[in-house]
Amino acid sequence: MTDCGKQTRDVVDHRTRIGQARRRKTEDKLIKAAILVFAERGLNGTVIDHVVQRAGVSRGTFYNYFDTIEGVREAARVALGREVMLLVKDAVDYDRPAPARVAQGIHAFIAVARQNRMFLEFTARLGRHSYSFAEMLRETAPNFLAAGIEEGAFRPVPEALVYDLLETGTSALLRRLKSGEEVDVAAFVAAMLRVFGVSYDLAAEVAADPIATPHVPEDSLLARGNATWRPSQP
Repeated sequence: MTDCGKQTRDVVDHRTRIGQARRRKTEDKLIKAAILVFAERGLNGTVIDHVVQRAGVSRGTFYNYFDTIEGVREAARVALGREVMLLVKDAVDYDRPAPARVAQGIHAFIAVARQNRMFLEFTARLGRHSYSFAEMLRETAPNFLAAGIEEGAFRPVPEALVYDLLETGTSALLRRLKSGEEVDVAAFVAAMLRVFGVSYDLAAEVAADPIATPHVPEDSLLARGNATWRPSQP
């Protein structure tokens, strides 16, 4: 390739990278705006105009990234879930046996939702469409069940059944928290461990181990959304 050809290609590549960076920046702006508006108006009270006004972009720009309000809501759900995932991962001691790791993860997930009402709103209202603890496990530890079985900590259980029970169980518990009910989180964690074949006594012992509540950074989407969340929203 001639020097001229290489320079042309480099210019094109540079422009492409700049264009991609700008696109990501605009998409991030829309997602952040959506999260704040959802927090203020609720999941059912938000329309596209609310999002574009908060983001300071046109409706046309919105449609370059999302087709519907449900599309940006899904992106917001995933963005919040990513932050929760990192917080939960930091709360888990990966040197502990498999039952303790799972217990710490569930405790941390529930603790984050409990202290961030907006994420609790997303999770409780969207149900199986929310970012669940089961989904987090699929992404961060796809072989956790097989590894636990191999080390003798879990009994052979169909993987799909485990994920279904974790997903529906966690969602149901968060709905109870959202409605203001008192819940026994340790008992719930112990019950989930029993699904893995952990003995009753060990499950109760591990589930009772306290963990430090994950710290949510003030500049995170979780904290910013939680700060504007309105409990009176429909």
